[in-house]
Amino acid sequence: MGHNALIASLRKEGDEKIRAIRDAAGAEAEQIKTETAGKIERLREEYRWKEAGLTKTQEDDILSSAEKKARVIMLAAEKSLSDRLFHLSLSCLHELRREGYEHIISALVQEIPPAGWDEVRVHSSDTGMARIYFPDSKIVPDDHISGGFEAAAEHGRRHIINTFEKRLERAWEDILPFLVIDTYREASRHGTTSGD
Repeated sequence: MGHNALIASLRKEGDEKIRAIRDAAGAEAEQIKTETAGKIERLREEYRWKEAGLTKTQEDDILSSAEKKARVIMLAAEKSLSDRLFHLSLSCLHELRREGYEHIISALVQEIPPAGWDEVRVHSSDTGMARIYFPDSKIVPDDHISGGFEAAAEHGRRHIINTFEKRLERAWEDILPFLVIDTYREASRHGTTSGD
């Protein structure tokens, strides 16, 4: 083999080795690209799940906070409604004086124990009636009492409040739910729902 043939053979062998190295490097690069793409896709999927979990957690927190605020608003609205209805009811107590008021006073007097009441407070228009039921007591007119009376004995140690106002106050927890239901019904009849 001559010198030229040896050089040509070495070149051919070198070219084949270079081609083999290039092919191996290309295959390795392709494998790395495929593995990297797989890793990227797995990471994307993992982060999608994490993001979905975080989003769900944030949505739950926001909804929970909104529900709490809504409950606070509803409680405040119901408290305001309760106060308004109570004051409205107080302003209507004088209506109970219209019919059969003497029988009502008689029944209220019968509810308390007989005692030597020192002082009895009544609406100013009830002083005459109070003198009949409490002849030995000092009758004090008090126009803050719409009906009924307050009686005190033993220098105030025994004290009975049997006024319309006090009876309304005691019964309010039982009356209020019915008034609220009626109020919501009335409001919904006029185009406002109970949720507004």
